[in-house]
Amino acid sequence: MSDTLIRDLTAHRTLGLRINLSEQPDVAIVAVTHAFAAQIFYIGANAHVVGIQPVKTDLGTHAVGIEDTPAGKVWSDRHANWARQMPRDVAKLWEFVAELDHDSRMALFAHCTALTVDAVKLPFDLRPRALAAASRLAEAVDLDMTGYWRPTVQAYLGRVTKAVILEAVREGDGEEAAERLSGMKKAEMAAAAEQLLAATDWLPSVLRTAKAEDQARAPDPTQGHEFCSQAAE
Repeated sequence: MSDTLIRDLTAHRTLGLRINLSEQPDVAIVAVTHAFAAQIFYIGANAHVVGIQPVKTDLGTHAVGIEDTPAGKVWSDRHANWARQMPRDVAKLWEFVAELDHDSRMALFAHCTALTVDAVKLPFDLRPRALAAASRLAEAVDLDMTGYWRPTVQAYLGRVTKAVILEAVREGDGEEAAERLSGMKKAEMAAAAEQLLAATDWLPSVLRTAKAEDQARAPDPTQGHEFCSQAAE
């Protein structure tokens, strides 16, 4: 995939993370605490994904038209709803926040925290630890990008090679479907693939979130130590 496409897809992923994180205050607390600890105890580690300052990244500079997507409109409506509730005079903001009930205050906290999330992968990105933290965050908020992004010609299929299109169809709809498309020109193949994949939950690897069951199948690293300990006895 091209650098531009990676930026586009990870911008969409960042938007999905923002929406899911804004709905899960407990996870937002974890994310903020993680960011504080990463900056206080690990000088130069740059391992946090949540910008506490706060620093807001304009996803529109990485993915053109992202604001007009269904996910973009969800975020915009949610942000506008909070904006309408803010007092006109910033001097009254403290009282406003303090007088919110617990659930409302935590929801506002989660929304503001989510606005700082930046999981966009840029060319020659030097934030491997931050992007790893973004993956952990995606798992924590159960991010499912099928609710926020679809493999259309404009979003993906028209921007990758024929081999990548066929692989997507093969993964999403099977070998037989990929074979039917193999002789087409790229434009026709992309359009046909969009129709086939519309009925599936296929996502490119950069938008996938690791499943809990994958971790459950991973070997327990302590088992070997226990065996060695028993053998020594």
